[in-house]
Amino acid sequence: MKRINSVLNKLNAIDVFPDFSAKVRRLFYNPLGVLAVAALAALLCGLFLHSQGFVLFGALLAVIVLGVAWPWLCLKGVHGSILFDRARISEGEDVEVRLTLRNRLPWAALGLAVRDGFGKQTGDKANPYEATIASAPPRRTARCHWAFRPACRGVYPFPAPKLATGFPFGLWENKRDLGIESSLIVWPRTYGVGPVPLGGGEQLVEGNVSRNKVGGSGDILGARPYRFGDSTRRIHWKQSARHDRLIVCELQANARPVVQLVLDADPGIHSGNGPDSSREWAIRIVASLAKGWLEAGAQVGAVWNSQVFPAASGQHQSTRLLDALAKIPQAAERHLADVLAGPACRGFHEGLQVIVTTDRALAELSGLRPAGHQRWIVLRAEAFSESPTPSLLAPVRLPVHPWLWIDSRERILPLLRGGWKEAQHGS
Repeated sequence: MKRINSVLNKLNAIDVFPDFSAKVRRLFYNPLGVLAVAALAALLCGLFLHSQGFVLFGALLAVIVLGVAWPWLCLKGVHGSILFDRARISEGEDVEVRLTLRNRLPWAALGLAVRDGFGKQTGDKANPYEATIASAPPRRTARCHWAFRPACRGVYPFPAPKLATGFPFGLWENKRDLGIESSLIVWPRTYGVGPVPLGGGEQLVEGNVSRNKVGGSGDILGARPYRFGDSTRRIHWKQSARHDRLIVCELQANARPVVQLVLDADPGIHSGNGPDSSREWAIRIVASLAKGWLEAGAQVGAVWNSQVFPAASGQHQSTRLLDALAKIPQAAERHLADVLAGPACRGFHEGLQVIVTTDRALAELSGLRPAGHQRWIVLRAEAFSESPTPSLLAPVRLPVHPWLWIDSRERILPLLRGGWKEAQHGS
């Protein structure tokens, strides 16, 4: 008996006509479809059985017409627009969304809702950020607002939000596009990072980052004999008297290191979905390094896909990079080998080059010869999947020695804050 039930269940699960089945499901899982079938049945009963079937047919037809025509008629005279109270925020921060509705109809529009444009939280069947409006008063302007907390970077609202209503019966929901007065750019979440590591071939320009190099405006590093052209203010008179020759203080250089961040944004070498995917964490790592090192006074540039940002410093460069990181499309595809072979990366030798990628990308690179000015941040792709397979998390061999080896989400923040020390030991 169990075998028979198992065979019947398997036969029941086989969909011989999937297109037809989908149409049937759309018809009978929809209240409007059920009422249409009931109205058709009532019409047939009135034609072939009894005239009272026409009464039921008329009642059902009236409900269908009212349920379809009223939402369309209500939205015909209602227009709306959306505005954010800020232009930029980071992931996890709250922003206020303001909706303005203008009703030109002589009656109130009831049961309004805002659909799409604000994303969904992981695991939620319903969109928690859909706004519902009880009514829009006749011939008046109504305003409402609600809090929105984006879970992932991007430009919102996306897709275009719509004003919808299914009042009074919910048989059919009519929609129309809402205007967007201002968009919201959501930056990747950033974390604290350590100072820029020392790298070979770095270019030093005047700035405000103290480096352990000889200069003329930092702290005292030591003493040396006087050289022609040295300022008399730097003469150490006690040491000069002791050695019977002029001795000057050697000062630390206020240097501004130059860094190029290379992001591997190819979705094919990443794993996981949504905000916790390895791709999103790689973007957050690049954003954290850019923001932290720019605030420390370094010159930072970046490269990913076909985007190239020359090295620069200051708040404007930070805003520019974070805006661009927020706008990286989900479908962006360009292999790391192509990015590194481009002129922007191949011609960079004036500072430190930090490459953020995954072990999958490194496995596809053949004949890789890392340069002395490069530092590799490598994410273990499988560790960011929704259900990591223990057998796939065995030790792996990489063609390069990672500066930061990230094999779990829990290690990201400690490594960003202190991983530069590991870089000093490994370089």
